[in-house]
Amino acid sequence: MIRQNPPKANAQKSVYYTNRFDVMPTSPMLPLGESQSFLQALHTPITQSYIQNDLITLWIESTQILPLIKELYALGYDFLTEMSAIDKLEENNEFELFYLLLKLEDTSSKRLKIKTKIKKGEHIASLTPLFKSANWSERECFDMFGVIFDGHPYLQRLLMPKDWVGHPLLKSYPLQGDEYAAWYEVDKIFGKEYRQIIGPEQRDSARIDRNDDKNFSAISFESRYQESKAPALLKSFKSSKELKERR
Repeated sequence: MIRQNPPKANAQKSVYYTNRFDVMPTSPMLPLGESQSFLQALHTPITQSYIQNDLITLWIESTQILPLIKELYALGYDFLTEMSAIDKLEENNEFELFYLLLKLEDTSSKRLKIKTKIKKGEHIASLTPLFKSANWSERECFDMFGVIFDGHPYLQRLLMPKDWVGHPLLKSYPLQGDEYAAWYEVDKIFGKEYRQIIGPEQRDSARIDRNDDKNFSAISFESRYQESKAPALLKSFKSSKELKERR
């Protein structure tokens, strides 16, 4: 009996967070080893700890983020290089937040990654009282994901217009924007009554138009500016005239 493989499901119609392409395996999580003594100086409860990609990674409850960062700041980790979020709402209705800390005075110490989770709609404390860099990072995180940081001095959109609808880095956000995004500039500049005259924005970054000679060069092996037997990119000049002086 010949066993036939079932037909493959249409990947484009699958749930957005499933793996559609080959995904690299997760980097190994190694024990802290000699770095284990580092945790003894901390009073904030750590739920999980390991070394991954040469980073000491510490998991904590979201309510403990500010107390832990204050402790680490006192230990010399006084530089926040990055913070952001990962959308895992479809999997478990949570955002995964991470913070990367660096001790500038001691280059031999490993970098720190602090990770935590918050449910959709939950807030988390802002780190702006400790790090000026958190001001921009948290604003971007709010703009792109909608995460609320309590205590931030100016939690407004950073990249998108202030009246933008939605958060573009959510996995549920359409890759080419929604209807609101397609008409945003037309409505703002001209008004909704000009929609049928101007048409929606072209938001497909992979779009190729061989007849478009305004936005990008025409993509074609043939060109009206080249001789048929000439090398590529060699333009044809039917006649030339030497100017004796400038006009």
